Amino acid sequence: MKNLVRTIAPLIIGAAIGFFVCKEYFCEKCPDCPDCPPNTSACAPTSETPGGIISVNDAINLHENYVGDHYTAINNAMGDDFLDTQFVWFEYDRIKQYISYLEAVQQKNPNNDRISGIRIYFGAHNASNDEYPRQQTVFLTPTVDAKLNDNNSNMNNLPFFIKPTNASDPLVGQYKVIARLLIDQYLNPDERAFLANNNLANRKSQEAKGNTTQKSANAAENDDDDDKTSLSFNMGQLSPPPRN
Repeated sequence: MKNLVRTIAPLIIGAAIGFFVCKEYFCEKCPDCPDCPPNTSACAPTSETPGGIISVNDAINLHENYVGDHYTAINNAMGDDFLDTQFVWFEYDRIKQYISYLEAVQQKNPNNDRISGIRIYFGAHNASNDEYPRQQTVFLTPTVDAKLNDNNSNMNNLPFFIKPTNASDPLVGQYKVIARLLIDQYLNPDERAFLANNNLANRKSQEAKGNTTQKSANAAENDDDDDKTSLSFNMGQLSPPPRN
C-alpha cells in the first residue's frame, strides 16, 4: 500500500503542476478559448489548414502580375533607375510579439468592442530616409467593427488608436477611429470617423446625425493629438535592400 501511494503521489503532483503550467502558458495566450481550462489542448497550436491558404502557383502568379504591371509602371514613373519594393519581410517572433501585444490590449479593454482584424496599409518612406528613400512599405493597424452598415465588411472594420483614460496605463482607454487612414472613395473620411466613434461610444444615432457637421471637423484633429496610444506596426525589411 505504501509503495502504491509512493507511486501515485508523484503522478498526481506532476499532473497538477502540468495543469497549471499548461493553463499559464496556453490559456493566457488565448484567453477567449472556450475550453480553457481544463482542456488546454484546444489552445495549443493546430495543424488544421486555415482558410485563405493559396497554392504555390497562385502565389507566383500574383507576384508576377504585380511585377509585370504595377512594379514596372511605378519604377518608370519614379525615374532615375528607381527600384521599388517587391516584398516586406517581418521577423516571425516579432509578428507573434505584436499579436500578443494586441491580445493584451483587448484584455485591458473589456468595455471596448473586440479587435476585429488587422489592416495592412501601403505606404512610402520619405525621400530623406537613409535606407529606403521613396520606397514602398507596409504597416499594420488593428481594426474594430464600427457598425456603419456598409455592404463591404472590410469598410466597416476601421483602424483605431487608444485615447488613454489616464497616464498610468496608455493601453487602457477609448478606441478612436483614425480618420486620416480612411479612404476618400466612400463617405467623407472625417464624417465616417465621427459616425464610427459615436457608434463605438454607444451614442444614439440621432445624436450623431444632429451634430455631424460640427463634430466631423474635429475628427481629423484627433488624429494629431499627442495624447493617444498608437497600435500601428512597421518594422519590416524591404527588398530590394538598400544600395551600397
